[in-house]
Amino acid sequence: MELNRRDFLKGALAVGAVSAAGAGLTACAPAAKDNPQAAETGGIEYPAGLQESDFKESPVELAPITEFADEKTYDVVVVGAGTGGVPAALSALEEGATVAVLQKESKAIAQGGTCSGVLLDESDEQGVMNYIQGFLEDCGWRADRKLAETYCKYSGEAIRWTQVRTAEAGFPPYTVRPTAVTEYEDGSKCSRRSIMFGPKPFNNGTMVEHLAELAAERGVEFFYSTPGVQLVTDESGAVTGVIGKSGNDYIKFNATKGVILSTGDYQNNQSLVERYCPDVKDFDRKQSGKTGDGILMAMAIGGGFVPVGHSHMLHDFDSGPMFNEPFLTVNENGERFMNEDCVFEEINCVLRNQPKPGWYSQIFDDDYIAQVTEWGGKPTDKEKIKPYMPDVEMDRSGESGANVIEGLIDTYCCDTLDELAGKLGIPADALKKSVERYNELVDAGFDADFGKQAKYLRKVEKAPFWGIHKHVRVSALCAGATVNENYQATRTDGEVIPNLWITGFSAGQLCGAPDWSMYQGGMSAGHCIMTGRICGIQAATGGKLEAATPITEADVVAVSA
Repeated sequence: MELNRRDFLKGALAVGAVSAAGAGLTACAPAAKDNPQAAETGGIEYPAGLQESDFKESPVELAPITEFADEKTYDVVVVGAGTGGVPAALSALEEGATVAVLQKESKAIAQGGTCSGVLLDESDEQGVMNYIQGFLEDCGWRADRKLAETYCKYSGEAIRWTQVRTAEAGFPPYTVRPTAVTEYEDGSKCSRRSIMFGPKPFNNGTMVEHLAELAAERGVEFFYSTPGVQLVTDESGAVTGVIGKSGNDYIKFNATKGVILSTGDYQNNQSLVERYCPDVKDFDRKQSGKTGDGILMAMAIGGGFVPVGHSHMLHDFDSGPMFNEPFLTVNENGERFMNEDCVFEEINCVLRNQPKPGWYSQIFDDDYIAQVTEWGGKPTDKEKIKPYMPDVEMDRSGESGANVIEGLIDTYCCDTLDELAGKLGIPADALKKSVERYNELVDAGFDADFGKQAKYLRKVEKAPFWGIHKHVRVSALCAGATVNENYQATRTDGEVIPNLWITGFSAGQLCGAPDWSMYQGGMSAGHCIMTGRICGIQAATGGKLEAATPITEADVVAVSA
Protein backbone atom coordinates (compact mmCIF):
# COMPACT_ATOMS: atom_id res chain seq x y z
CA MET A 1 0.00 0.00 0.00
CA GLU A 2 1.45 3.36 -1.01
CA LEU A 3 1.29 5.97 1.70
CA ASN A 4 0.72 9.72 1.71
CA ARG A 5 0.91 12.28 4.47
CA ARG A 6 -2.87 12.46 4.96
CA ASP A 7 -3.20 8.72 5.46
CA PHE A 8 -0.18 8.17 7.68
CA LEU A 9 -0.96 7.87 11.38
CA LYS A 10 -4.59 8.92 10.89
CA GLY A 11 -5.67 11.21 13.63
CA ALA A 12 -2.36 10.93 15.46
CA LEU A 13 -1.21 14.47 14.84
CA ALA A 14 -3.89 16.89 15.95
CA VAL A 15 -3.58 20.47 14.86
CA GLY A 16 -4.10 23.42 17.13
CA ALA A 17 -3.61 27.10 16.57
CA VAL A 18 -5.07 30.10 18.32
CA SER A 19 -5.23 33.59 16.83
CA ALA A 20 -3.71 36.40 18.83
CA ALA A 21 -6.06 38.74 20.63
CA GLY A 22 -5.74 42.33 19.59
CA ALA A 23 -5.46 43.97 22.97
CA GLY A 24 -3.50 43.92 26.18
CA LEU A 25 -0.08 43.38 24.64
CA THR A 26 2.77 43.18 27.15
CA ALA A 27 6.47 42.47 27.07
CA CYS A 28 6.80 39.52 29.35
CA ALA A 29 8.91 38.75 32.32
CA PRO A 30 7.84 35.55 34.11
CA ALA A 31 4.37 35.80 35.54
CA ALA A 32 3.40 34.13 38.81
CA LYS A 33 0.52 32.26 37.19
CA ASP A 34 2.89 30.77 34.64
CA ASN A 35 5.74 30.08 37.04
CA PRO A 36 4.37 29.10 40.44
CA GLN A 37 7.81 27.96 41.59
CA ALA A 38 9.75 30.92 40.21
CA ALA A 39 12.45 32.12 42.56
CA GLU A 40 12.80 35.85 43.08
CA THR A 41 16.40 36.99 42.89
CA GLY A 42 17.51 40.58 42.95
CA GLY A 43 14.03 41.83 42.11
CA ILE A 44 13.71 39.60 39.02
CA GLU A 45 11.67 36.42 39.06
CA TYR A 46 13.50 33.55 37.39
CA PRO A 47 11.40 30.75 35.93
CA ALA A 48 11.63 27.42 37.68
CA GLY A 49 14.78 25.68 36.51
CA LEU A 50 16.60 28.88 35.56
CA GLN A 51 18.93 31.22 37.44
CA GLU A 52 20.70 34.53 36.96
CA SER A 53 23.83 33.02 35.40
CA ASP A 54 21.78 31.48 32.57
CA PHE A 55 21.18 34.96 31.17
CA LYS A 56 24.75 36.29 31.37
CA GLU A 57 25.82 34.91 28.00
CA SER A 58 22.45 35.37 26.30
CA PRO A 59 20.90 38.61 25.04
CA VAL A 60 17.51 37.53 26.44
CA GLU A 61 16.14 39.95 29.04
CA LEU A 62 13.63 39.28 31.79
CA ALA A 63 12.83 42.81 32.99
CA PRO A 64 9.83 44.11 30.98
CA ILE A 65 10.85 46.26 28.02
CA THR A 66 8.41 49.10 27.42
CA GLU A 67 10.23 51.71 25.32
CA PHE A 68 11.02 51.14 21.65
CA ALA A 69 12.99 52.97 18.99
CA ASP A 70 10.72 51.48 16.34
CA GLU A 71 7.71 49.21 15.94
CA LYS A 72 6.93 46.96 12.98
CA THR A 73 4.10 44.57 12.19
CA TYR A 74 4.16 41.31 10.22
CA ASP A 75 2.02 38.22 10.05
CA VAL A 76 4.88 35.95 11.15
CA VAL A 77 8.14 36.78 12.90
CA VAL A 78 10.95 34.20 12.95
CA VAL A 79 13.80 34.47 15.45
CA GLY A 80 16.92 32.84 14.05
CA ALA A 81 18.18 32.42 10.47
CA GLY A 82 19.50 28.88 10.40
CA THR A 83 18.59 25.39 9.22
CA GLY A 84 15.15 25.76 10.79
CA GLY A 85 14.55 29.50 10.67
CA VAL A 86 15.16 30.19 6.99
CA PRO A 87 12.89 27.32 5.81
CA ALA A 88 10.28 28.53 8.31
CA ALA A 89 10.37 32.05 6.92
CA LEU A 90 10.28 31.04 3.27
CA SER A 91 7.53 28.47 3.88
CA ALA A 92 5.40 31.05 5.70
CA LEU A 93 5.94 33.50 2.85
CA GLU A 94 4.87 30.89 0.31
CA GLU A 95 1.61 30.46 2.21
CA GLY A 96 0.85 34.17 1.83
CA ALA A 97 2.20 35.64 5.07
CA THR A 98 4.29 38.74 5.53
CA VAL A 99 7.46 37.63 7.30
CA ALA A 100 10.35 39.13 9.25
CA VAL A 101 13.44 37.28 10.46
CA LEU A 102 15.54 38.45 13.40
CA GLN A 103 19.09 37.10 13.37
CA LYS A 104 21.65 37.59 16.14
CA GLU A 105 24.56 37.11 13.74
CA SER A 106 25.47 39.24 10.74
CA LYS A 107 24.39 36.51 8.32
CA ALA A 108 22.48 33.24 8.16
CA ILE A 109 24.24 30.45 10.06
CA ALA A 110 24.03 26.64 9.89
CA GLN A 111 26.16 23.56 10.42
CA GLY A 112 26.53 20.09 8.96
CA GLY A 113 26.21 18.98 5.39
CA THR A 114 23.75 16.09 5.12
CA CYS A 115 19.96 16.34 5.37
CA SER A 116 17.57 13.40 5.19
CA GLY A 117 13.89 12.54 5.22
CA VAL A 118 11.43 9.67 4.86
CA LEU A 119 9.73 9.34 1.46
CA LEU A 120 6.18 8.32 2.37
CA ASP A 121 5.08 7.89 -1.23
CA GLU A 122 7.80 5.26 -1.70
CA SER A 123 7.14 3.52 1.63
CA ASP A 124 4.24 1.61 3.11
CA GLU A 125 2.56 2.11 6.45
CA GLN A 126 3.99 -0.94 8.21
CA GLY A 127 7.46 -0.15 6.90
CA VAL A 128 7.34 3.35 8.38
CA MET A 129 6.09 1.92 11.67
CA ASN A 130 9.00 -0.55 11.62
CA TYR A 131 11.39 2.31 10.91
CA ILE A 132 10.05 4.24 13.90
CA GLN A 133 10.34 1.17 16.11
CA GLY A 134 13.96 0.73 15.05
CA PHE A 135 14.69 4.37 15.83
CA LEU A 136 13.09 4.11 19.26
CA GLU A 137 15.17 1.03 20.03
CA ASP A 138 18.36 2.74 18.84
CA CYS A 139 17.56 5.61 21.21
CA GLY A 140 17.18 3.28 24.19
CA TRP A 141 13.40 3.85 24.16
CA ARG A 142 13.95 7.41 25.36
CA ALA A 143 12.93 9.10 22.10
CA ASP A 144 9.75 11.14 21.84
CA ARG A 145 7.61 8.90 19.65
CA LYS A 146 5.25 11.69 18.63
CA LEU A 147 8.14 13.81 17.35
CA ALA A 148 9.54 10.77 15.53
CA GLU A 149 6.15 10.27 13.88
CA THR A 150 6.12 13.92 12.83
CA TYR A 151 9.57 13.54 11.31
CA CYS A 152 8.44 10.54 9.30
CA LYS A 153 5.26 12.23 8.19
CA TYR A 154 6.69 15.51 6.90
CA SER A 155 10.46 15.17 6.38
CA GLY A 156 10.32 13.69 2.88
CA GLU A 157 8.36 16.61 1.47
CA ALA A 158 10.66 19.01 3.32
CA ILE A 159 13.75 17.43 1.74
CA ARG A 160 12.20 17.64 -1.72
CA TRP A 161 11.26 21.27 -1.01
CA THR A 162 14.88 21.90 -0.03
CA GLN A 163 16.12 20.33 -3.25
CA VAL A 164 13.87 22.58 -5.31
CA ARG A 165 14.41 25.84 -3.42
CA THR A 166 18.19 25.48 -3.17
CA ALA A 167 18.34 24.79 -6.89
CA GLU A 168 16.38 27.99 -7.45
CA ALA A 169 18.79 29.75 -5.09
CA GLY A 170 21.80 28.59 -7.12
CA PHE A 171 23.24 26.15 -4.57
CA PRO A 172 21.65 22.72 -5.08
CA PRO A 173 22.89 19.60 -3.25
CA TYR A 174 26.21 18.45 -4.64
CA THR A 175 25.26 14.87 -3.85
CA VAL A 176 21.87 13.16 -3.71
CA ARG A 177 22.49 9.70 -2.35
CA PRO A 178 20.63 6.77 -3.90
CA THR A 179 17.32 6.23 -2.14
CA ALA A 180 17.90 4.03 0.90
CA VAL A 181 15.20 1.37 1.07
CA THR A 182 14.93 -0.86 4.11
CA GLU A 183 12.94 -4.00 3.38
CA TYR A 184 11.73 -5.71 6.53
CA GLU A 185 11.10 -9.40 7.16
CA ASP A 186 7.34 -8.86 7.02
CA GLY A 187 7.65 -7.60 3.43
CA SER A 188 7.16 -3.93 4.28
CA LYS A 189 9.56 -1.17 3.29
CA CYS A 190 10.66 2.32 4.26
CA SER A 191 12.47 4.65 1.86
CA ARG A 192 14.67 7.61 2.79
CA ARG A 193 16.54 10.28 0.90
CA SER A 194 19.76 11.99 1.92
CA ILE A 195 21.08 15.13 0.26
CA MET A 196 24.48 16.69 0.87
CA PHE A 197 25.61 20.30 0.56
CA GLY A 198 29.28 20.89 -0.13
CA PRO A 199 31.94 19.87 -0.77
CA LYS A 200 33.71 21.17 2.32
CA PRO A 201 34.34 23.87 3.30
CA PHE A 202 30.92 24.55 1.75
CA ASN A 203 28.11 23.04 3.82
CA ASN A 204 24.63 23.70 5.20
CA GLY A 205 25.84 27.15 6.22
CA THR A 206 26.47 27.98 2.57
CA MET A 207 23.08 26.51 1.74
CA VAL A 208 21.11 28.65 4.21
CA GLU A 209 22.96 31.78 3.10
CA HIS A 210 21.75 31.14 -0.45
CA LEU A 211 18.28 30.22 0.77
CA ALA A 212 18.11 33.42 2.84
CA GLU A 213 19.05 35.45 -0.22
CA LEU A 214 16.26 33.76 -2.16
CA ALA A 215 13.80 34.42 0.67
CA ALA A 216 14.81 38.09 0.78
CA GLU A 217 14.39 38.42 -2.98
CA ARG A 218 10.88 37.02 -2.65
CA GLY A 219 9.80 39.29 0.18
CA VAL A 220 11.05 38.09 3.57
CA GLU A 221 12.61 40.96 5.54
CA PHE A 222 15.79 40.08 7.42
CA PHE A 223 17.08 42.04 10.40
CA TYR A 224 20.68 40.95 10.96
CA SER A 225 22.67 41.70 14.12
CA THR A 226 19.28 41.94 15.82
CA PRO A 227 18.74 39.21 18.41
CA GLY A 228 15.33 38.47 19.82
CA VAL A 229 15.43 39.36 23.51
CA GLN A 230 11.88 39.06 24.81
CA LEU A 231 8.50 37.71 23.74
CA VAL A 232 5.36 39.81 23.83
CA THR A 233 2.04 38.34 24.98
CA ASP A 234 -1.50 39.54 25.54
CA GLU A 235 -3.57 39.16 28.70
CA SER A 236 -4.55 35.61 27.77
CA GLY A 237 -0.92 34.52 27.46
CA ALA A 238 -0.98 34.26 23.66
CA VAL A 239 2.20 35.41 21.93
CA THR A 240 1.72 38.55 19.88
CA GLY A 241 5.24 39.52 19.00
CA VAL A 242 8.89 39.66 19.95
CA ILE A 243 11.28 42.43 20.89
CA GLY A 244 14.55 42.65 19.01
CA LYS A 245 17.64 44.62 19.95
CA SER A 246 19.74 46.41 17.36
CA GLY A 247 22.74 48.08 18.96
CA ASN A 248 21.26 49.85 21.97
CA ASP A 249 17.81 50.19 20.43
CA TYR A 250 14.81 47.98 21.07
CA ILE A 251 12.47 47.25 18.17
CA LYS A 252 9.03 45.79 18.75
CA PHE A 253 8.01 43.27 16.10
CA ASN A 254 4.28 42.60 16.24
CA ALA A 255 3.26 39.21 14.86
CA THR A 256 -0.42 39.03 13.98
CA LYS A 257 -0.29 35.28 13.32
CA GLY A 258 2.63 33.93 15.28
CA VAL A 259 6.26 33.83 16.33
CA ILE A 260 8.68 31.01 15.48
CA LEU A 261 11.76 30.51 17.67
CA SER A 262 14.63 28.95 15.75
CA THR A 263 17.72 29.95 17.68
CA GLY A 264 19.50 26.60 17.98
CA ASP A 265 20.75 24.84 21.07
CA TYR A 266 22.42 26.09 24.27
CA GLN A 267 25.97 24.68 23.99
CA ASN A 268 27.59 28.11 24.45
CA ASN A 269 25.63 28.84 27.62
CA GLN A 270 27.95 27.19 30.14
CA SER A 271 25.57 27.81 33.02
CA LEU A 272 22.83 25.78 31.34
CA VAL A 273 25.29 23.12 30.16
CA GLU A 274 26.63 22.48 33.66
CA ARG A 275 23.13 21.74 34.97
CA TYR A 276 21.29 20.23 32.01
CA CYS A 277 24.04 18.40 30.09
CA PRO A 278 26.98 18.11 32.51
CA ASP A 279 28.58 15.22 30.58
CA VAL A 280 29.91 17.71 28.02
CA LYS A 281 30.77 20.65 30.28
CA ASP A 282 34.53 20.17 29.80
CA PHE A 283 34.48 19.62 26.02
CA ASP A 284 35.21 22.35 23.50
CA ARG A 285 32.27 23.61 21.43
CA LYS A 286 32.05 23.57 17.65
CA GLN A 287 29.57 26.40 17.38
CA SER A 288 29.38 29.94 18.71
CA GLY A 289 26.47 32.11 19.78
CA LYS A 290 24.29 29.11 20.65
CA THR A 291 23.19 30.41 24.05
CA GLY A 292 19.70 28.96 24.27
CA ASP A 293 17.95 32.24 23.49
CA GLY A 294 14.73 30.67 22.21
CA ILE A 295 14.60 28.28 25.15
CA LEU A 296 15.04 31.13 27.62
CA MET A 297 12.41 33.31 25.91
CA ALA A 298 9.88 30.48 25.93
CA MET A 299 10.56 29.66 29.57
CA ALA A 300 10.22 33.33 30.47
CA ILE A 301 6.53 33.16 29.53
CA GLY A 302 5.89 29.84 31.23
CA GLY A 303 7.28 27.35 28.74
CA GLY A 304 8.81 24.11 29.93
CA PHE A 305 12.29 22.67 29.45
CA VAL A 306 12.94 19.01 28.66
CA PRO A 307 14.07 17.31 31.91
CA VAL A 308 17.75 16.62 32.55
CA GLY A 309 19.16 13.79 30.44
CA HIS A 310 19.63 15.75 27.22
CA SER A 311 21.06 14.07 24.14
CA HIS A 312 24.34 15.44 22.89
CA MET A 313 26.20 15.19 19.59
CA LEU A 314 30.00 15.20 19.58
CA HIS A 315 31.96 14.54 16.40
CA ASP A 316 35.21 15.05 14.56
CA PHE A 317 34.84 14.16 10.90
CA ASP A 318 37.48 16.70 9.85
CA SER A 319 40.89 15.83 11.31
CA GLY A 320 41.22 12.66 9.27
CA PRO A 321 39.40 9.67 7.80
CA MET A 322 38.81 6.19 9.24
CA PHE A 323 37.35 7.57 12.47
CA ASN A 324 35.49 4.31 13.15
CA GLU A 325 38.50 2.01 12.72
CA PRO A 326 39.80 0.50 16.01
CA PHE A 327 43.43 1.59 15.71
CA LEU A 328 45.62 1.98 18.78
CA THR A 329 44.33 5.06 20.57
CA VAL A 330 46.21 7.25 23.06
CA ASN A 331 45.25 10.31 25.08
CA GLU A 332 47.13 13.61 25.27
CA ASN A 333 49.57 12.01 27.70
CA GLY A 334 50.44 9.40 25.09
CA GLU A 335 48.75 6.63 27.09
CA ARG A 336 46.38 3.99 25.81
CA PHE A 337 43.10 4.33 27.70
CA MET A 338 40.38 2.21 26.10
CA ASN A 339 39.22 -0.75 24.06
CA GLU A 340 39.17 0.97 20.69
CA ASP A 341 36.23 -1.09 19.43
CA CYS A 342 33.85 1.77 20.22
CA VAL A 343 31.50 3.52 17.80
CA PHE A 344 32.72 7.00 17.02
CA GLU A 345 29.56 8.84 18.04
CA GLU A 346 29.87 7.48 21.58
CA ILE A 347 33.60 7.76 22.17
CA ASN A 348 33.01 11.05 23.98
CA CYS A 349 31.60 9.05 26.87
CA VAL A 350 35.10 7.61 27.39
CA LEU A 351 36.95 10.82 26.58
CA ARG A 352 35.18 12.87 29.24
CA ASN A 353 37.30 11.14 31.88
CA GLN A 354 40.61 11.77 30.12
CA PRO A 355 43.17 14.49 30.94
CA LYS A 356 42.00 16.71 28.09
CA PRO A 357 38.42 15.74 27.18
CA GLY A 358 37.83 15.47 23.45
CA TRP A 359 41.46 15.05 22.39
CA TYR A 360 43.09 11.77 21.42
CA SER A 361 45.24 10.25 18.67
CA GLN A 362 44.83 7.20 16.46
CA ILE A 363 48.15 5.45 15.81
CA PHE A 364 48.85 2.94 12.99
CA ASP A 365 51.66 1.87 10.72
CA ASP A 366 52.20 1.73 6.99
CA ASP A 367 50.50 -1.65 6.66
CA TYR A 368 47.16 -0.12 7.68
CA ILE A 369 45.41 -0.78 4.36
CA ALA A 370 45.96 -4.54 4.60
CA GLN A 371 45.19 -4.57 8.32
CA VAL A 372 41.90 -2.68 8.03
CA THR A 373 40.86 -4.77 5.04
CA GLU A 374 41.56 -7.99 6.97
CA TRP A 375 39.34 -7.05 9.88
CA GLY A 376 36.52 -5.96 7.57
CA GLY A 377 36.92 -2.20 7.76
CA LYS A 378 37.15 0.46 5.08
CA PRO A 379 40.70 1.80 4.67
CA THR A 380 41.37 5.13 3.01
CA ASP A 381 44.09 4.79 0.40
CA LYS A 382 47.23 6.88 0.74
CA GLU A 383 46.37 9.23 -2.09
CA LYS A 384 42.94 10.07 -0.65
CA ILE A 385 44.36 10.62 2.81
CA LYS A 386 46.63 13.44 1.59
CA PRO A 387 44.01 16.23 1.80
CA TYR A 388 43.89 15.62 5.58
CA MET A 389 47.66 16.10 5.97
CA PRO A 390 48.80 19.68 6.73
CA ASP A 391 52.35 18.78 5.64
CA VAL A 392 51.14 18.09 2.10
CA GLU A 393 50.80 21.28 0.08
CA MET A 394 47.76 21.23 -2.18
CA ASP A 395 44.64 23.14 -3.14
CA ARG A 396 41.96 22.48 -0.52
CA SER A 397 39.43 25.07 -1.63
CA GLY A 398 35.80 24.14 -2.14
CA GLU A 399 36.34 24.20 -5.87
CA SER A 400 39.20 21.69 -5.61
CA GLY A 401 36.98 18.84 -4.49
CA ALA A 402 39.33 17.99 -1.62
CA ASN A 403 36.27 18.04 0.66
CA VAL A 404 38.09 19.10 3.82
CA ILE A 405 38.15 22.13 6.12
CA GLU A 406 41.79 23.17 6.01
CA GLY A 407 41.94 24.58 9.54
CA LEU A 408 40.76 21.28 11.04
CA ILE A 409 42.88 18.67 9.23
CA ASP A 410 45.35 16.93 11.58
CA THR A 411 46.80 13.75 10.03
CA TYR A 412 50.52 12.95 9.86
CA CYS A 413 52.93 10.39 8.43
CA CYS A 414 56.42 10.26 9.95
CA ASP A 415 59.51 8.08 9.72
CA THR A 416 59.81 7.68 13.50
CA LEU A 417 57.49 7.59 16.49
CA ASP A 418 59.47 10.46 18.03
CA GLU A 419 58.74 12.65 15.02
CA LEU A 420 55.09 11.57 14.99
CA ALA A 421 54.71 12.40 18.68
CA GLY A 422 56.03 15.89 17.97
CA LYS A 423 53.47 16.42 15.23
CA LEU A 424 50.65 15.14 17.46
CA GLY A 425 51.80 17.21 20.43
CA ILE A 426 52.10 14.26 22.81
CA PRO A 427 55.08 12.97 24.88
CA ALA A 428 57.32 10.81 22.70
CA ASP A 429 58.49 8.53 25.52
CA ALA A 430 54.91 7.81 26.56
CA LEU A 431 53.83 7.12 22.98
CA LYS A 432 56.73 4.71 22.43
CA LYS A 433 55.93 2.96 25.69
CA SER A 434 52.27 2.60 24.67
CA VAL A 435 53.24 1.21 21.26
CA GLU A 436 55.69 -1.22 22.87
CA ARG A 437 53.03 -2.50 25.28
CA TYR A 438 50.46 -2.74 22.48
CA ASN A 439 52.82 -4.79 20.33
CA GLU A 440 53.42 -7.14 23.29
CA LEU A 441 49.66 -7.69 23.54
CA VAL A 442 49.50 -8.41 19.81
CA ASP A 443 52.26 -11.00 20.17
CA ALA A 444 50.40 -12.58 23.08
CA GLY A 445 47.21 -12.73 21.03
CA PHE A 446 45.20 -11.35 23.93
CA ASP A 447 44.51 -7.76 24.99
CA ALA A 448 45.00 -8.19 28.73
CA ASP A 449 44.64 -4.43 29.29
CA PHE A 450 41.27 -3.70 27.67
CA GLY A 451 40.05 -6.89 26.00
CA LYS A 452 39.89 -5.76 22.38
CA GLN A 453 39.03 -8.62 20.03
CA ALA A 454 42.06 -10.44 18.63
CA LYS A 455 41.05 -9.72 15.03
CA TYR A 456 41.67 -6.00 15.66
CA LEU A 457 45.10 -6.50 17.24
CA ARG A 458 47.74 -5.46 14.71
CA LYS A 459 51.29 -4.38 15.44
CA VAL A 460 52.50 -0.84 15.00
CA GLU A 461 55.99 -1.56 13.69
CA LYS A 462 56.41 -0.75 10.00
CA ALA A 463 57.59 2.77 9.20
CA PRO A 464 56.45 5.28 8.25
CA PHE A 465 54.07 5.69 11.17
CA TRP A 466 50.70 7.37 10.94
CA GLY A 467 48.75 9.42 13.45
CA ILE A 468 45.45 11.29 13.39
CA HIS A 469 45.01 13.89 16.11
CA LYS A 470 41.30 13.85 16.88
CA HIS A 471 39.43 16.74 18.48
CA VAL A 472 35.90 15.71 19.42
CA ARG A 473 33.81 18.78 20.17
CA VAL A 474 30.17 19.48 20.89
CA SER A 475 28.32 19.76 17.59
CA ALA A 476 24.88 20.10 19.15
CA LEU A 477 22.86 19.64 22.32
CA CYS A 478 19.69 17.95 21.19
CA ALA A 479 16.98 19.03 23.62
CA GLY A 480 15.10 22.24 24.22
CA ALA A 481 11.88 23.88 25.28
CA THR A 482 8.85 21.61 25.55
CA VAL A 483 6.61 21.29 22.49
CA ASN A 484 3.76 19.10 21.31
CA GLU A 485 3.88 16.90 18.22
CA ASN A 486 3.27 19.93 15.98
CA TYR A 487 6.16 21.86 17.55
CA GLN A 488 3.84 24.29 19.28
CA ALA A 489 5.45 25.51 22.49
CA THR A 490 3.89 24.16 25.67
CA ARG A 491 3.79 25.39 29.24
CA THR A 492 5.08 23.41 32.18
CA ASP A 493 1.60 21.92 32.58
CA GLY A 494 1.51 20.76 28.95
CA GLU A 495 -0.89 23.46 27.77
CA VAL A 496 -0.11 25.00 24.37
CA ILE A 497 1.22 28.56 24.33
CA PRO A 498 -0.89 30.10 21.55
CA ASN A 499 0.91 31.47 18.51
CA LEU A 500 4.38 30.22 19.47
CA TRP A 501 6.29 27.53 17.57
CA ILE A 502 9.81 26.25 18.13
CA THR A 503 12.06 24.43 15.66
CA GLY A 504 15.02 22.07 15.63
CA PHE A 505 17.22 21.60 18.67
CA SER A 506 15.53 24.49 20.46
CA ALA A 507 12.51 22.20 20.72
CA GLY A 508 11.66 19.01 22.58
CA GLN A 509 13.87 15.94 22.51
CA LEU A 510 13.54 13.85 19.37
CA CYS A 511 16.25 11.35 20.36
CA GLY A 512 16.58 11.10 24.13
CA ALA A 513 19.59 8.75 24.14
CA PRO A 514 22.79 10.03 25.78
CA ASP A 515 24.34 10.41 22.32
CA TRP A 516 22.43 11.56 19.25
CA SER A 517 21.33 8.51 17.31
CA MET A 518 23.10 7.76 14.03
CA TYR A 519 20.18 5.51 13.03
CA GLN A 520 19.59 7.78 10.06
CA GLY A 521 22.46 9.90 8.78
CA GLY A 522 21.36 13.47 8.17
CA MET A 523 18.35 13.24 10.47
CA SER A 524 19.50 16.14 12.63
CA ALA A 525 19.58 18.70 9.82
CA GLY A 526 16.62 17.08 8.07
CA HIS A 527 14.64 17.37 11.29
CA CYS A 528 15.57 21.06 11.58
CA ILE A 529 14.45 21.78 8.02
CA MET A 530 11.23 19.80 8.50
CA THR A 531 10.32 21.55 11.75
CA GLY A 532 11.02 24.93 10.22
CA ARG A 533 8.82 24.15 7.24
CA ILE A 534 5.82 22.86 9.20
CA CYS A 535 6.08 25.67 11.75
CA GLY A 536 6.16 28.30 9.01
CA ILE A 537 3.14 26.74 7.31
CA GLN A 538 1.21 26.49 10.58
CA ALA A 539 1.93 30.07 11.59
CA ALA A 540 0.90 31.42 8.19
CA THR A 541 -2.26 29.33 7.79
CA GLY A 542 -3.64 29.21 11.31
CA GLY A 543 -2.72 25.61 11.95
CA LYS A 544 -2.37 23.62 8.73
CA LEU A 545 0.73 21.45 8.56
CA GLU A 546 0.78 20.87 4.82
CA ALA A 547 1.57 23.44 2.17
CA ALA A 548 -1.18 24.50 -0.19
CA THR A 549 0.99 23.09 -2.97
CA PRO A 550 3.34 20.41 -1.59
CA ILE A 551 6.58 19.76 -3.44
CA THR A 552 6.58 16.45 -5.31
CA GLU A 553 9.20 14.26 -6.97
CA ALA A 554 8.11 15.71 -10.30
CA ASP A 555 9.15 19.16 -9.05
CA VAL A 556 12.54 17.79 -8.04
CA VAL A 557 13.02 16.19 -11.44
CA ALA A 558 12.04 19.44 -13.16
CA VAL A 559 14.75 21.51 -11.43
CA SER A 560 17.32 18.75 -11.86
CA ALA A 561 16.85 18.46 -15.60
